[in-house]
Amino acid sequence: MMQNHSSKLQQMLGDKKTLERLVNSPDAKALANMLNQGMDQASLQKIAENAAKGDTAQLKALIQSIVSKPGGAEALQRLGNSF
Repeated sequence: MMQNHSSKLQQMLGDKKTLERLVNSPDAKALANMLNQGMDQASLQKIAENAAKGDTAQLKALIQSIVSKPGGAEALQRLGNSF
């Protein structure tokens, strides 16, 4: 089952039109605004690098901060459903 999800994700990531539609969606833009309100690009980059190395504590805290904002949880849910 996990392999099936992984291959679907890889297929979608290779589909430029799907990615463009997703990135340009109102939900993606709203989430980007939420991220940029409290963090600079260097901080976001560091969180992403740490998560890629297996240290997800800061990423979890960032997601929690988004979920706690008005509309954040809903936007994440809709964006997740787009996948």
